[in-house]
Amino acid sequence: MRAEGLAEILPRALAIVEEVRQRGDAALLDLAEHFDGARPAYLRVPQDEIERAQIEERTLEALRESIRAVRAFHERQRPEDFRYSTYPGVEAERRYVPLDSVGVYVPGGLAPLPSSLVMGAVPAQAAGVGRIAVATPKPDPTILATARELGLTEIYCMGGAQAIAALAYGTETVKRVDKIVGPGQSWTTAAKLLVSSVVGIDLPAGPSEVLIVADEGADPALCAADLKAQAEHGPGSESLLVTTSAELAAAVRDLVEPDEKIQIELVESLEQAIERSNDYAPEHLELMVADPETALEGIRHAGAIFLGPDAPAVAGDYAVGTNHVLPTGGLAKSCGGLGLEAFLKPLEIVRIDRQGIERLAPIVATLAKVEGLTAHAAAVEARLRVPER
Repeated sequence: MRAEGLAEILPRALAIVEEVRQRGDAALLDLAEHFDGARPAYLRVPQDEIERAQIEERTLEALRESIRAVRAFHERQRPEDFRYSTYPGVEAERRYVPLDSVGVYVPGGLAPLPSSLVMGAVPAQAAGVGRIAVATPKPDPTILATARELGLTEIYCMGGAQAIAALAYGTETVKRVDKIVGPGQSWTTAAKLLVSSVVGIDLPAGPSEVLIVADEGADPALCAADLKAQAEHGPGSESLLVTTSAELAAAVRDLVEPDEKIQIELVESLEQAIERSNDYAPEHLELMVADPETALEGIRHAGAIFLGPDAPAVAGDYAVGTNHVLPTGGLAKSCGGLGLEAFLKPLEIVRIDRQGIERLAPIVATLAKVEGLTAHAAAVEARLRVPER
């Protein structure tokens, strides 16, 4: 969802957020009954229900493979701590530590989305986050079995803007978290933006998007299949084909009509197609062109990029190891997808000895006085009057 659509929802999402903030558990139960048609028997899923959850062995094995790939890829993203001496006697350090707590939002929709739980929880675990709370409007056996496989026990039956509010502010049952991650539709995206002044958020990952850049050599059936795949995410999803070939455009149009979420644009050159993609900044970008590696050199803005006919965007949703929580609505111009670093925070540590303060004092005092902060200058100059220890 682009900004103009989100603006319409923000005032209504704010009303929900404020209701949860004021009324806590009672609001969560009332809103669940209003939006989902049934009042949940509980807010926190009992541990015995998690333990009883059963899914097919084939599904469990697929989940384990997804968890393995996501964990392996994200563990390699850990930034390095470092220490550096900027002056003799002055040492600056940057050290990364995990967050204390994270809330992972798992959308409900028409079917369970265990992949979203994997994408949010596995990087948090790899980072060393101490507490992971899961919120989902439909904690069915697939979600619960996935949580059990990941060793997660704090699962809440709540969805939409009200779930985001509960994680941000806390209720009688829900303990607040330090950061909220996970994809969602327009209501959860709006709520995350509204609570971002009191809790960290990953990014407003809203309704799904794909943009396919294709030339005359692309397979119309594959283009159509990938456009349809992204469109099935539901309301607000956008699928766009940008091609240099009128023949391909016509063939794909015949295969995808009458889906209004799928758009086809004809351009005169590959350079124009790349320019259009950079301007749109899609969540998912597929390069179905003769030389995708060369085309890649011109791409500046996209959440995840898939090269060639055998790399559909849907592969990234499940098993590649990359994260499918990606920027939407053009935000790929300024941020990337969810990664290990989202669950870490840097600490800056400063060590200064006598030699260092003597070197720094004139610099600090001069600049502080220029800014009219005489007490700042006095604080550093006072060190020079203290006998050397």
